[in-house]
Amino acid sequence: MALGERGVSALVIDYDLSGRLSSSELNAGGVRATWWQPVNIALCRSAIRYYESISQEVGFRQKGYLWLYDERTWPGACEHLPLQRSLDHPIEILTADQVARRVPEIDRLDGIAGATFSPADGLINPNLLKEHYRRRSRELGVRYLDRTAVVGAEAGSHGVRLRCRRWGRALGDDELAKLMTGRDGVLDGAEVFEVRAGLLVVAAGAWSGEVLRMLGLDCPGVPVRRQICIVDCRATNLSRYGMIVDTSGLYCHNEATHILAGYSPPEEPPGYDFRYDGEGFFNTEIWPRLYARMSCMERLRHVGGWAGLYAVTPDRSAVVGRAGAKVFEAHSFSGRGVMQSYGAGQALGELIVRGRYEQFDASALSRDRFTTGALVPEELHI
Repeated sequence: MALGERGVSALVIDYDLSGRLSSSELNAGGVRATWWQPVNIALCRSAIRYYESISQEVGFRQKGYLWLYDERTWPGACEHLPLQRSLDHPIEILTADQVARRVPEIDRLDGIAGATFSPADGLINPNLLKEHYRRRSRELGVRYLDRTAVVGAEAGSHGVRLRCRRWGRALGDDELAKLMTGRDGVLDGAEVFEVRAGLLVVAAGAWSGEVLRMLGLDCPGVPVRRQICIVDCRATNLSRYGMIVDTSGLYCHNEATHILAGYSPPEEPPGYDFRYDGEGFFNTEIWPRLYARMSCMERLRHVGGWAGLYAVTPDRSAVVGRAGAKVFEAHSFSGRGVMQSYGAGQALGELIVRGRYEQFDASALSRDRFTTGALVPEELHI
């Protein structure tokens, strides 16, 4: 969309535009500018301002983020409040008692050293946002090529040449899963063709490394599975609130008539894995943390859930900028792709067309930081 707005002729190549296994389709829908790094705050603030202007179209609900901290993490939260506020991010400090008064469902306050509440943050429908970007970009002349895999890539002074394979039919779920987890046996029977372009933008989320390696470039981000549960709690619902993040790392919000809850086990290994561990994951990781904080969660019923992928870098911040000759990139958002998508897209559009950042500065997210040591470590990662 950002390229279309700047008059650039663009073609999008995608395995599966329906996005059944994409991270945009499978994430929790949170949008926040509550971060500790200036570039992450700024890109998210720009996105929030844009989402406010299209809130009805994309289901953006600014009900805030309530973030609970323990004794270890609370000093860091307090230390970063001046930075957040200086970047026009409204945020409040709450004691444990104030948390209980604001959210009576949180009636077990053990381990809460303090909390922050950011009223401009909230929840969005990621699928509607994706469709908004596509509709708007098509109006601007951007073209989309579905059911297509890039199987070879070259870039140099001549521009970019991509070798592609395209299926004449929609892929089934099992076939798509095989393709997106790197297993063989799916590419048979596809049309083979070549695409030439002046430049390439690698923005394939957790699959960006596949294309970058074809070009002889490394990818700092690795795919990591994240699981989300949908649970039924007839005793209460959380519809009055936005996202709640517990001291334990569990996060939850209302999801229609149910509750969405997620947790990221720190020992989860990297890899392309879409297995959902089901009720076992709910019983081990989700229910104990919910019930330890809210007694009303005593009787929960596991309804379902899913697994999707984060693309995580060593410092847990995205990679945005120039990757090599005629190659640009925007990937490895480490869980904040939806909430930074507008700002990152605009920043990259400026860099491509103008040769520099202007209104949207993402220079801190360049891949060069991993060799120069100018890392952008982000702590508020769930």
